[in-house]
Amino acid sequence: MTSTTTKRSRRRRSRLLGDKRGLPPGTPVYTGDVKDVPVEVRVLDYDTDGHREHREGDIQKLAEYHSDASVTWINLDGVHQVDQVATICRAFGIHPLWMEDILNPSGRPKAEILEDRVLVVARMVHRSEDRLVSEQVSMVLGPGFVLTFQERAGDVWEPLRERIRGGNGRIRKMRADYLLHALLDDIVDHYFVALEDLESRVDGLEANALDPNGRVDMTAIFDVKSELADFRRSVWPMRESVSSLLKAEGGPIDASVTPYFRDLYDHVVQVMDILETSRERVVGVYELHLAVTSYRLNDIMKVLTIVSTIFIPATFVAGVYGMNFDHMPELHWGFGYPFAWLLMLGSAGVGGYWVYTRRWLT
Repeated sequence: MTSTTTKRSRRRRSRLLGDKRGLPPGTPVYTGDVKDVPVEVRVLDYDTDGHREHREGDIQKLAEYHSDASVTWINLDGVHQVDQVATICRAFGIHPLWMEDILNPSGRPKAEILEDRVLVVARMVHRSEDRLVSEQVSMVLGPGFVLTFQERAGDVWEPLRERIRGGNGRIRKMRADYLLHALLDDIVDHYFVALEDLESRVDGLEANALDPNGRVDMTAIFDVKSELADFRRSVWPMRESVSSLLKAEGGPIDASVTPYFRDLYDHVVQVMDILETSRERVVGVYELHLAVTSYRLNDIMKVLTIVSTIFIPATFVAGVYGMNFDHMPELHWGFGYPFAWLLMLGSAGVGGYWVYTRRWLT
């Protein structure tokens, strides 16, 4: 994402948020860009004995999964369909203010706890067609269920689905709070993938800045810096969110799952450390570019100054004998021309030797 694209996105976000003026809090209004994305609802219901997975076309039937008998994961792609999002939220007793947060794809990542339900808003970063894509995902944890809302199809959770289908690990033995942890853990793991991509670009910028024959693209530097800043805005609140979930021990989050969230918190802190280091490296690349450019300029000016210093006496001699006064004895002397050359070359040689003895060229 370039800086120009970021500015346009911010202006568009401000305009869309302005469409909610005068409406009461909790009014379901989609504040993002309208996307030509078909709405798809996938249901993955599981317990220790097995799993059931299908795509649900009738939103009204989702209320049947509101039960503690098993763990139900309902994922909706296409939050721009306000009616369907609102129907799901009402069926599972989601607070209207949380519904408003779900429909605002430019909101700040956060975590909120209300009685036996938890809302987590996060930024999901994943690779799509050789580029990094960022989108907001909202997750709601309730008794026996987790709801996830995405802007578009495609996510980072397919390995998690495979674990549920195959019964690998402890996922099918745990409750819905562990599923929430698994969803967040996959999001954070892909932060490392995105950081690896950004760090490779920073490495390239550093190599160009150090290469004597390389040229640093200032636009590329500021593009990476802008992406890191956007990344930081996504990750920094995540640390607060996970910290809030750790404090929910004994409520919606069972004490047996708390160690996993504590480990998730450590991963988020590690992402922040890498992110801060990458930001400092980008600033260092910019400063290194300025230093190398200044050094090259000083080196060029030094060479030009030395050359000028060597040839100043020759220029003086040529200037003196180029005045063409009538009473200049050397002009009519038979050896005047070779004498002038000898004088100019001799003065240049003396100047060059003087520069060499002082090691100005090293």
